[in-house]
Amino acid sequence: MDALTLFCTASLVVVGSVFWFVCVLGPAEQKGKRAVHLSGGSISAEKVQDKYNQYWSFFRRPKEIETADKVPAFVDTFYNLVTDIYEWGWGQSFHFSPAIPGKSHRDATRLHEEMVADLLGVTPGHRVLDAGCGVGGPMRAIAAHSGANVVGITINEYQVNRARIHNKKAKLDTQCDVVCGNFLQMPFDENSFDGAYSIEATCHAPKLEEVYGEIFRVLKPGSLYVSYEWVTTELYRGDDPEHVEIIQGIERGDALPGLRSYDQIAKIAREVGFEVDGGEGFGKAAGESVVVEAEDGENCLLEEPHSDYGARFSRNRA
Repeated sequence: MDALTLFCTASLVVVGSVFWFVCVLGPAEQKGKRAVHLSGGSISAEKVQDKYNQYWSFFRRPKEIETADKVPAFVDTFYNLVTDIYEWGWGQSFHFSPAIPGKSHRDATRLHEEMVADLLGVTPGHRVLDAGCGVGGPMRAIAAHSGANVVGITINEYQVNRARIHNKKAKLDTQCDVVCGNFLQMPFDENSFDGAYSIEATCHAPKLEEVYGEIFRVLKPGSLYVSYEWVTTELYRGDDPEHVEIIQGIERGDALPGLRSYDQIAKIAREVGFEVDGGEGFGKAAGESVVVEAEDGENCLLEEPHSDYGARFSRNRA
């Protein structure tokens, strides 16, 4: 429990102190850059505290982050505040990965991302969707590993610009494209992708069925969708004040409208048309896993349970 409390506190500190060290002096990876030189994304320096206050106001009116029309402003504000901080202190992949003995954090992260491409079975010529791509760390790893073309979508315009800069530096700009938009209403045609994935991203959706339904819509029949989800496990007790406090801290510190229970994931996936084909646990809180497979040529969903360092009570099935 100490580790969980520590993680929760750290998440709150990131958001709670962000406006103290943001200004518009350049990108996060600039050589020698210090925390005080990080930017506030698309927010000008003089408006950072106002946006910080706006972010916290969402949690004073929780019903407003349960509707799709409020999600763009909520999540966009969060990522304007934290994107440079994440890049500066974490890297270009805004997610956790299981530790691998003998591997660095960077290598473990890359292998975790490459596994997505392997599960999807995508190859050169395939078009793959990254739903909630951030600045594109996973996108570049998956494109380089598989040879597939990856199209990412993020609600945050600053992240779009950062991702395009990184894609060009990595010489992957012909394989990787980024679109600014809401993954609840994606600007893509039906049946236009050969595969899709999301890595710790759909947790930002107020209703999981809405984003799963959109992903299902744009996938070609028989295609696969891989997602790493944040969920509470069967160990979570809603009547335990300590459990509730930890989960609410994670939600406030990571712009989440509400963490879901692991047993909701497969049910929601099936409701929008997916069939569960497989799952595997990561992290000490992960439990059994299940699989979803397409029926009669319909789209498939492959989801991996994920419990980041045991700090999220997370477990995912689909």
